[in-house]
Amino acid sequence: MPQSSLRVVSGLPFVREKLTQLYAARARGDMALFAAGFAPDGVFHLLGEPRLVPEAGPRSGRAAIQAVLESLFRNYESIDGLLVDMIIDLNAALVRRHVTLRSVATGAIGEFEVAEHLRFRDGDIVELVQFMDTASMAVLSGRI
Repeated sequence: MPQSSLRVVSGLPFVREKLTQLYAARARGDMALFAAGFAPDGVFHLLGEPRLVPEAGPRSGRAAIQAVLESLFRNYESIDGLLVDMIIDLNAALVRRHVTLRSVATGAIGEFEVAEHLRFRDGDIVELVQFMDTASMAVLSGRI
């Protein structure tokens, strides 16, 4: 009897695989696919001062999440990125990334460490809080 090619992934391997696919989509600029990983009432929150980085603050719902991520992608060109580590539980995850960004406004390049805390419900992201040096982002873009 031939071996089935069906592969069932559940539990922590499912969460890890889903996050890996979502972050790959984000890295290539597919914010629609990344936002689709959120629950309909999901929240993305870039911590920081909105006067320095307009994209900072909470955004609720897939459309708003996609829009703010597309704005970040337009204003800060991704030169390089590395998903450094993921610590995953069924209901939460911590993700650490290292990114190199170029400000579209100034052409300046900076390197950033990014930490993200995610919470899940039924396999969807219900909250993603992103910790990043937004003051340095503001300097990079010429706002301060």
